[in-house]
Amino acid sequence: MISLASGLPVLQIGDRGVSHYSSEWLETSIRSAAAEAGHEKWWFATDIVRSLFLYLRDRFQDTVITVNQLFEKLRLTLTALGFQDIATHLHDQVPPCRISLMQLAAEAETNGFYEFYFFRRLGESLDDAVATGTHLITTNGLRRAMRRLCGAKRWSPSCERLYQDTLTFIRNRTAAHHAVRVQIA
Repeated sequence: MISLASGLPVLQIGDRGVSHYSSEWLETSIRSAAAEAGHEKWWFATDIVRSLFLYLRDRFQDTVITVNQLFEKLRLTLTALGFQDIATHLHDQVPPCRISLMQLAAEAETNGFYEFYFFRRLGESLDDAVATGTHLITTNGLRRAMRRLCGAKRWSPSCERLYQDTLTFIRNRTAAHHAVRVQIA
């Protein structure tokens, strides 16, 4: 059996595999289902997801799990604990996607054609995230990535221009996908 650093199986989303995923999106899904079922401040979500992750690390035999299988395990757990009403409101959804703009800037730096490579890889990353069916894409490291691409130690007018171009690029690339929210940081 292949063991990932996290100990969790790869999460299969369509034809893609995600090896790093956190518990927060599952907790949010459970809390939303609980709210739909009339349990507004339902605090068991963290414990249930923690238990699920322990099971996946220690007892799950496969190295890959689909989003549907993962949510089915959550439904079975909720039902076994007596929360059938919450289980029926639980909707399968893929995790949020995170894009590190600093990582893309570092790749661009090593591959030359800084801005060209950066925007090409950013576009590919955004398209891949949208293709998974995610509802949220977060980017991080925007200001640091701009300074790195511009070779500037401090914020400069060229950093600001590239910053604005990047914001426009992200908004334009995701504008047609109304179900996807983008957080830029």
